Amino acid sequence: MRILIPLISRFLSDYIGINNSFGLINSILWILTVMLYFLALRRLYGLNIATISAILFSFSVPTIVYGAAISTDMLGYLAIASSILYLSLSQEVKIKRLIAFSILMYIFVIGRELSILAIGYILFYRLLSGKDIKSTLREVSIPLIFSLAGIATVSIIVPEPGYTAYFYPAFLKSFESSKIIKELYQIIATYHVGWIPILITLSHLFRKRNDPLIMASVLVGGGFILLDHFIGMISSRFVFLTFPAFLVALHKGLESLGNLIGQRAAFKTSISKVIALMLLVLYIIVGFAATAEKNIAFPISSETHIAKLFPEGYPQEKLWKMN
Repeated sequence: MRILIPLISRFLSDYIGINNSFGLINSILWILTVMLYFLALRRLYGLNIATISAILFSFSVPTIVYGAAISTDMLGYLAIASSILYLSLSQEVKIKRLIAFSILMYIFVIGRELSILAIGYILFYRLLSGKDIKSTLREVSIPLIFSLAGIATVSIIVPEPGYTAYFYPAFLKSFESSKIIKELYQIIATYHVGWIPILITLSHLFRKRNDPLIMASVLVGGGFILLDHFIGMISSRFVFLTFPAFLVALHKGLESLGNLIGQRAAFKTSISKVIALMLLVLYIIVGFAATAEKNIAFPISSETHIAKLFPEGYPQEKLWKMN
């Protein structure tokens, strides 16, 4: 069901090869995601948090590994960033913006079915912000209709998507310890040392419950991770669907850690900020170190894995054409 990026890559492959085609498309989507994410957070949280969170997005493990790879994940991240920007621009529903976002959802879902989670962010953000259920359901019903139309469009073009075949086998293995251990590794690897400041922020939030975006990330991202355990295999790129607010939580947690260390050591406020910055750099370094040997964002993936994205009979030699 992920036909959009492979289709565009198919036309570009005659000129720059499949690897470079995916790399070019996903790099553009990467830049757009960071831009929309930054603009959204600047309106919701301010310039400082928006800047740091946008930097954290580009230097997180799932982005480093899958960002420019032969993958469709970046389109899903772009869809979620678009929904956050929509929320930041439309505290009250504005029909023109809602229709524009709904049209984008149609395109996003054709390219990546998980893009539909963007609607979940809108739903829970509105409800957690105190909006009434009826008006919220009316609002999300429009992009949901467009998204379902996108799924229907793809189902007509690709009536039997192969990846649905592993849903039932995955469910049968969902209680096996070997699978659970592998998935826990993926969850930990997503934010690695960043989980410490994230959990610090979440512990404060659960007491105050004053940040609807972070709560929406927990519900939408966490809900999908739980579902994916039963119908697939949890991967860091799916755990990263929590990025809209978890990166904000990471930044806030780093500031809290810096202030805590500064207070315990009787440092000045400026030293506490330096400590928070050092912890931020540590997060980036660990991310690079963890992916140095396994980064598939470069053209090193096997022909077998790449070929799965293309119609049967697609010329194998075109997979590695490099001009």
